[in-house]
Amino acid sequence: MSVKTSRVYHDKGLLPEPDRDASRYRRYDANATIELVKIRTLAEARVPPARIRDLRSATDKEFQHALHKIGDELTDRH
Repeated sequence: MSVKTSRVYHDKGLLPEPDRDASRYRRYDANATIELVKIRTLAEARVPPARIRDLRSATDKEFQHALHKIGDELTDRH
């Protein structure tokens, strides 16, 4: 993932800014990295940013249900 992409996610409020190290580089922990992958995957599936924000606070069960629904919608598009 490019730096520009991660900045867009921060600007859209999809992911909070991580802490920075002494060199001012963003430092992502394992959980933030997983969130970045989820956001990128949802964005590539053309899920709107507002829906991605909602899914970030979803329970595991809600997230799985939403993924199935998104998968069905992708299948219907093709």
